Amino acid sequence: MRYITIVIPRIDDERCSNGQCAPDQAVTVEAIHHINLLDDGTGVGLYQLRGDFEQGTNVLEANPDVLACETSEASEGLVYLHFRANALMTDLLGIFRQYEIVVDWPMEYTDQGGLRVTMLGEDEKIRETIAEIPDGIQITLEGTGEYHSDTRRLASLLTERQQELLDLAIDEGYYEMPRRATLRDLADREGISAGTVGEHLRKIETKVIMELV
Repeated sequence: MRYITIVIPRIDDERCSNGQCAPDQAVTVEAIHHINLLDDGTGVGLYQLRGDFEQGTNVLEANPDVLACETSEASEGLVYLHFRANALMTDLLGIFRQYEIVVDWPMEYTDQGGLRVTMLGEDEKIRETIAEIPDGIQITLEGTGEYHSDTRRLASLLTERQQELLDLAIDEGYYEMPRRATLRDLADREGISAGTVGEHLRKIETKVIMELV
């Protein structure tokens, strides 16, 4: 089974309302843990808020597209919403159903307001799904490969820069036996010193090893 992770950039129009939450510096939507679309064109979902939780729920309750809002006393930051589904979410989930794609929840919002989505399925189905994403939405590919259940858990430990260097090291054969690339080779590709590359990789390896043992 294959996976592909894409980021859909923030779209400041009616197609994407950043988690149905009005813009507010005190609170942001961090992730969508699940969404179901209902037959009447509305949706229900479980959202993760970051920031001023009380203010965030007030903003949501004041949003005319939010039909119901319930917070979780046991898990602060989690909000159950019943809302009028926007076009982007309706299109995406409809495409996933059409091509038998499984979403690896949660969908996560980036610091820039983009939506990170990981999809699971057959190669051909994934390609067909990507081709059906609405025109005008320029997606960014973050990763693809054979899916393992711990892939995202380990990747979440790394910064974006660490992930880039790890991907480079793997692609260039640094971790193969025998090695096809040296620290100097990686450094030349990145325009930094071999010592800096080595320091980054040691930190990456420590994070991954400590998580696994």
